[in-house]
Amino acid sequence: MSKQTLTEKAEVSGSREELVRRFLEETPDYFLNHPELLAALVLPHPESGRAVSLVERQVRVLRDRSERLARELGELLGIARDNDQLSERVQRFALAMIDADSLDDALDTGQDMLRQEFSLDGVVLRLSGNPRPVLPRAEFVAVDDAVLAGMQNHIGSRGGQTVCGPLSDTGLLNSIFGAGAAEIGSTALVPLTRRGLNGVLALGSREPGRFRPDMGTVYLQRLGDLLLCGVARHLINER
Repeated sequence: MSKQTLTEKAEVSGSREELVRRFLEETPDYFLNHPELLAALVLPHPESGRAVSLVERQVRVLRDRSERLARELGELLGIARDNDQLSERVQRFALAMIDADSLDDALDTGQDMLRQEFSLDGVVLRLSGNPRPVLPRAEFVAVDDAVLAGMQNHIGSRGGQTVCGPLSDTGLLNSIFGAGAAEIGSTALVPLTRRGLNGVLALGSREPGRFRPDMGTVYLQRLGDLLLCGVARHLINER
């Protein structure tokens, strides 16, 4: 009979260990019925290397697991608290948009609240498609506005959804935030479309990690939709 290769022996050993593991999982009271085997077990301490009892090793495993679960629970609670606070800010923002009694009030209140409630260092709104014959504010621009087109092209090149992260195009960054562009470390560009209005809400932060490419954008899109809804309501009413 030919000798087994090292690979074959390893595979046999691995399969045996798997069988033993499954057997012990399915028979947790095995050592109760065979206490003599406990004396033959060797369980070195993971740090000191000295031999410890099975009970001591089990206690350590359970303690480590408990500590890990406690850390995970703490992280989940922290996330839940942050989400609750964020939801409250979004609700206050929505109520402010509902209470705004004019177009100027909706624009001013919306941008001020975004800065204050969400600690943003730059808030820029650019819209086209205003149905009124006179453009009332700097936020409303012509269809061929270069800054708006640049933001929309940047969003379109990345799938057409909200884009977050540092804006490497310094020319576009300067055109959006003007004199304050040098302080902006990360941005979020939120596409806006409603009732003939098209535009982009640009949010900027000094913190490079505030807006990241891998972050969720659901709340950002909701904020943009709420702001645009408040603005569009007054445009339609005042036509």
